[in-house]
Amino acid sequence: MDHTLLTQADIMLVDQILRGRVTANMKVLDVGHGGGRNLLPLLALGCEVWGFDPNPSALAEAHLPPGCNLREGRLVQAALPDDPFPHERFDFVLLNAVLHFSLNAEEFQSWARAAWAKVKPGGLFMARLSTSDLWPKGSPSAFPFLASEGQLEALEKDWGAIRADPLKTVVVDGMRTMSTWILQAPIAP
Repeated sequence: MDHTLLTQADIMLVDQILRGRVTANMKVLDVGHGGGRNLLPLLALGCEVWGFDPNPSALAEAHLPPGCNLREGRLVQAALPDDPFPHERFDFVLLNAVLHFSLNAEEFQSWARAAWAKVKPGGLFMARLSTSDLWPKGSPSAFPFLASEGQLEALEKDWGAIRADPLKTVVVDGMRTMSTWILQAPIAP
């Protein structure tokens, strides 16, 4: 793989690639792919890449080679009949800077559940999101909703998910937080 592709990708995705959790031939869904910066290293790795984004210009900006299954769509559609990929389940589902744009706890849970439903048994789910835990005091939020660690734990319990990594939260320049939430779907007995 051309390692210059890794310099543009989210550092937590790079971590998962370098640790061997994301490998060639995996079927990957990038929810809210934007310009595709996380898709490029996945393609170079040999993954089968799928994605959707609600912004039509994101599809135009994503200068990706043929073979990517990209669609315009919203995360909530993943739980509805107009799901952009209705019969697909994925080895790895990525949501980078998506969930904190939900408007409230109900919508957050709906979006998270819709994404989780796309993970194959034994597959991985990775979300990077701004959370309320460790939020800098007095700093206003630019995001509509900030989930707490307790809300994430409640969803994990509901899904029977296993944390693949500890929840990691960093304070970014004293102005906001960014948490990395990585789960593995249980394998059916």
